[in-house]
Amino acid sequence: MCGIIGISAKADVSNDIMTCLKSLSYRGYDSAGMAMVGDGQISERKIKGKVSNLEDYIKNNPISGNCGIGHTRWATHGEPNTINAHPHTISKISIVHNGIIENYHELKTTLKDNGVNFISDTDTEIISQLINIELMNNKQPLDAFIHAISKLEGAYAIAAIFSDYNNLMIASKVGSPLVFMKSKNKTIISSDAYSIAEFGNNITYLEDGDIITSQNNKIHIFDRALNKIKRPSKRISKRTKDGLNGHEHFMMKEIKEQPDVLSYALSNYLDFTEFDIKENKFDFDFSNVERIIISACGTAYFAGMVAKYWLENIANIKVDLEIASEFRYKKMFFDEKSISLFISQSGETADTLAALKYAKQNKQRVISIVNAEESSISNESDLVLPIFAGQEIGVASTKAFTCQLATIASLVLYLGGLKGAITKEQKETYIQELMHIPSQILQSLEFEQTIKKISKDIYKSSSALFIGRGSTLPLAFEGALKLKEISYIHAEGIASGELKHGAIALVDKNLPVIVLAPDDLFYVKNLSNMNEVYARSGKITMIGKVDNEHLKGLAINGIDIDITGKFNIPIIMAVPLQLLAYHVAKLKNKDIDQPRNLAKSVTVE
Repeated sequence: MCGIIGISAKADVSNDIMTCLKSLSYRGYDSAGMAMVGDGQISERKIKGKVSNLEDYIKNNPISGNCGIGHTRWATHGEPNTINAHPHTISKISIVHNGIIENYHELKTTLKDNGVNFISDTDTEIISQLINIELMNNKQPLDAFIHAISKLEGAYAIAAIFSDYNNLMIASKVGSPLVFMKSKNKTIISSDAYSIAEFGNNITYLEDGDIITSQNNKIHIFDRALNKIKRPSKRISKRTKDGLNGHEHFMMKEIKEQPDVLSYALSNYLDFTEFDIKENKFDFDFSNVERIIISACGTAYFAGMVAKYWLENIANIKVDLEIASEFRYKKMFFDEKSISLFISQSGETADTLAALKYAKQNKQRVISIVNAEESSISNESDLVLPIFAGQEIGVASTKAFTCQLATIASLVLYLGGLKGAITKEQKETYIQELMHIPSQILQSLEFEQTIKKISKDIYKSSSALFIGRGSTLPLAFEGALKLKEISYIHAEGIASGELKHGAIALVDKNLPVIVLAPDDLFYVKNLSNMNEVYARSGKITMIGKVDNEHLKGLAINGIDIDITGKFNIPIIMAVPLQLLAYHVAKLKNKDIDQPRNLAKSVTVE
């Protein structure tokens, strides 16, 4: 999605920045721009649309300099236009930024109250304004940068240049990716190793909280307390050049991309500036819809299960959920007040496409939720809701699943408002909840080391149970599917309350039981069901609210994800399940990206 590039050298870097922007184009974007420092001033060029538009613009209005930044933007705050495009230049500072600033409204209100005038509708301009104020208070660039970003909440990557310093770049990251490369004559900062692979063979990945400065080709990395630190460089392999960005497997790369891609998926449908729905994205007559029939396969089916829970409990719309391979072979009871919704990552899933055609034959209006806008399912649909996950290479779906949920959540809010099931105030509260999802996923990724240890307790097992209730029941199914897909361990997801009706017979000291117990309506009941397992010596891993008096002294593995909210629980809790499956499969030395017998796009019945 959004892409950052920054280059400092001994010669003009404008052509190099343009080359990198072209390489970043594969991520998806709606505008592009660059800014250069020269002769004590910043020159900026940006435009709505493709990088080719920017290239033509600069040919007619050239800029040059030995230090510059560039950006391809996917709109989050503010519509996609030239004014909202990056970079954002205020007086002596220009920045580019990926991510979402969650406390944008509070910061903007405070700045406006203090007389600051804003040019754009973006959250990014907040950062430029904050740094500019620090510079006006006679702080040096690095101090100004650090003081400004200390006020930010959210997941982000930022790169800045300064008019009074012809060769200075400063950058930092929390959540969003950022790498740098140093060659003999230039320093390059980018959000994507693939975009700069042609410039050298060694690359360094920055970690969250790192601050990097490049001046006159000298690089320093600091922590927030301005202690100098070092990060190891890695030689770029062919796998990195092919898009792995330093990860061992595409699955892990795609897990780690979720804070970014979810930002863009959500911002396509939700206006984070006004906390409202972008109603033009739902160009469909829902006025007489009283029932939605959802159909999908595999992971997409489990996304449909979450959709059913949300649509019924939030939007107050009846939902029938059907496995796509069964859809055509049963009585469906279509009528004029029902519509059919189909979910598919590839848009080519044969069973789902056949179910869609069957629905159309029965005069159903069709909505599809897909990752591939140009696909067979899209072409057959009356309304297409893209999920904006970007290309997913790993066969086991990760970021496509959470982006499906993000898209569904947006649809639920739209329908809930349209049908009068939620108030304007409730809608705003839900949107604020969704806005925090990227940073909450970032926090859940911090449990990876704990999950690695838990994986050692599971990888030798022959079977595993995943249990949940409410909106986490579909996650129990999805967690079990992930584990069996890539580790080949038999796994089963069941409703926690159903344990005593059969599955508890399987419980012994060798059986891993993964309990999904967030702080929701079902929390106490989930604890009771977990104790049923514990009493029978089951090997428990609990994911959810672990900090509880009733759990003290119990010998269980705990991943403490203490979140509340109807929308964020199933999205956030999907991530540790993905990491668990990954690390179990890695311990078993399995082919994680291409597990046996499976295909990414299932185009046969």
